[in-house]
Amino acid sequence: MAQQGGDPSDNVVVIAARHALPEYFKYSAYICKRERTFRPCIRLAFYTNNKIDRRVPKIVGQIDAISRGEIETRSDLSDLERERLQGLLESKLERTKGVSHPWNQQFKILLLSSPESPETLILPHDVVNNLTSRSGRRTAFTQWQRYVSLSRLEEGPETTSELI
Repeated sequence: MAQQGGDPSDNVVVIAARHALPEYFKYSAYICKRERTFRPCIRLAFYTNNKIDRRVPKIVGQIDAISRGEIETRSDLSDLERERLQGLLESKLERTKGVSHPWNQQFKILLLSSPESPETLILPHDVVNNLTSRSGRRTAFTQWQRYVSLSRLEEGPETTSELI
């Protein structure tokens, strides 16, 4: 599996995004466990339903650790950011009802350019996953995260095999 090198300006992290893509459309953010690490990169892409979504937002900020209760007390957040983060955390907690979540649990949040922003790269189409195992069965492009080249993505590939 080809992994991209150290140039953050050419790295795009592709994340598994069944729930994250709708949250991005609503909040222009990505939320995950605070311990999750990412290589330096400037964009994030969403992989769901066997394709990479054509909208590839720019990562415009990152909050490494914040809990629901801290949103109101953090002095480095604007009112708009507070509202956005409260909605995002409420959505995350609602989606994971029944799972033990202490209200003071901290999350990592990547702030992203909105789907309508000129900073968001819009590909000509979604990139369809065509990767298969030796037996011919389709395999997921990523189950957690994977890195691809921004310059390759900008070429408008039809399939994921063109990215590796």
